[in-house]
Amino acid sequence: MPDRFGVPAAILRLFASGGLSPSDIEGWAPLMERAGLHPSALALCCQGANLRWVGPLRQALRSLQAFELLPSINLDTIVAWSPLTYAPEIEHWTLSAASEAPDNLVSIRGLTVTDCPRLAALGRGWSIVGRLHLQGLLALRALRGPLEVFGDLCLEGLPELCGLGPEITVHGNLTLARCPALAELPADLRVDGAIWADAAGFPGRGVVAPWPGIQPRAVAIAAFPPGVLELAAQ
Repeated sequence: MPDRFGVPAAILRLFASGGLSPSDIEGWAPLMERAGLHPSALALCCQGANLRWVGPLRQALRSLQAFELLPSINLDTIVAWSPLTYAPEIEHWTLSAASEAPDNLVSIRGLTVTDCPRLAALGRGWSIVGRLHLQGLLALRALRGPLEVFGDLCLEGLPELCGLGPEITVHGNLTLARCPALAELPADLRVDGAIWADAAGFPGRGVVAPWPGIQPRAVAIAAFPPGVLELAAQ
């Protein structure tokens, strides 16, 4: 499988060298689209020194997207080499949309999808580093793969969810809470950690019902694509 995080890393290098401007969406959006990525993925992949481009990127993207991406920024991160120096980082993102989610998103941080009252299906082709949390989506009926989560997938408060879709890989744990219409899990679902649910189980699958207050254990991610490591080092 190609390294989908390599293209955002390359474009961010061009920003750093002055070869492209974050405000020049006509210059970099075609590069993302040719790689099969939604242009908004570039903002989701900003990390470390690249955070100064998040604002200009979001401004440039306003003409393209019918959804909103909100970063949660932690301003109290101590830089390792100096206990007196603080630097911001994006802890996670929140996506909200009126009726549809984009295809081909990649994110270097966790993503929460909420406040989408008419969203019936997740976008195809997502790759998320961190936790993907789908919460309170009252119309969501399916996730739709391919979907790869380098972390935990948490599905919570999805009353209409009746299927996950094919080609879903979760390198962490899968948590299912208040999803009463979900009767079974796809045969090709891959979960490297535990599957936790608040129901008795699903036909043909061993599902563990947790005790109150018990959370799935942390799962070590075996290998990230090289582009993820490059973005994390920027």
